[in-house]
Amino acid sequence: MASNNRTTKAERREAARAKAQAMREEQERKERRARLTRRAILGAGVVAIAGVGGAMYLDSRGRVRLEGGTIVSEKAGRSGVPGPVLADGSWTFGGSLKPGSVASDATIVEVFFDYACHFCAYFENLHHKELKSLVENGDITLVLRPSKALGSQWTDMAMNSVGVVLDKQPDAAFAFHAALMSLFARIFDTKDTSLATVESIVSSATQAGVSTDVSAEFEAAVNEGRYSSWITLGTDTLDKYNIKGTPTVLVAGKQVDLKKVGTENGLTDLIRSGGVKD
Repeated sequence: MASNNRTTKAERREAARAKAQAMREEQERKERRARLTRRAILGAGVVAIAGVGGAMYLDSRGRVRLEGGTIVSEKAGRSGVPGPVLADGSWTFGGSLKPGSVASDATIVEVFFDYACHFCAYFENLHHKELKSLVENGDITLVLRPSKALGSQWTDMAMNSVGVVLDKQPDAAFAFHAALMSLFARIFDTKDTSLATVESIVSSATQAGVSTDVSAEFEAAVNEGRYSSWITLGTDTLDKYNIKGTPTVLVAGKQVDLKKVGTENGLTDLIRSGGVKD
């Protein structure tokens, strides 16, 4: 009996040591990821709002394009890309906040962005309510075009989390997108990079109405790079469109001077004034 007891205690000690080692390795992994993210975030301030060159609607298989005032495209339909996402890495809202929806004959507003771009976050914060109203009223079809333009690990964390929501709870994607932008703006403005974690993303998701069952998948999705194909696809499209900086916003295929729409209703005023017409 004494020998059996000693063996059991030894096994327990070994199990405790193994658990402690695993916890240390996990903590080290998180700290390494946080350091990388901090460096990327603090370097994001150099992003310029630059121009866009070349034709926006060249014939390209599966690419969103204007044709008679409507969107013509196809779903990406492959592993590593969320279900509602189109073949060029974008996703749309038109007439409703359901991803993939399109408002017939509505003005098309395209936003090229990176979740690690603070200018993009500022744009979203300023225009979120306006875009929501324009989408729900059927005035526009919003085309969101994400990319990893800045090479930041934060973009990986954000897009893998958004991918989960697009697949598992798509009706919350519009609000979650805005919540992520608000989170990044807060991180950048305060330089509080301790907020640059999956835990903070989960908290923002909860505030946006994402269920805990869905947000519980964020950590695994980030760790395994579940939507890495989507990130690559969006970044490749940014290059194909010859976009030089983020955010770049197109209204009816024409680039918008963001300084001229720098109010909460700036896009609405531009569209209704006919300022985007030939």
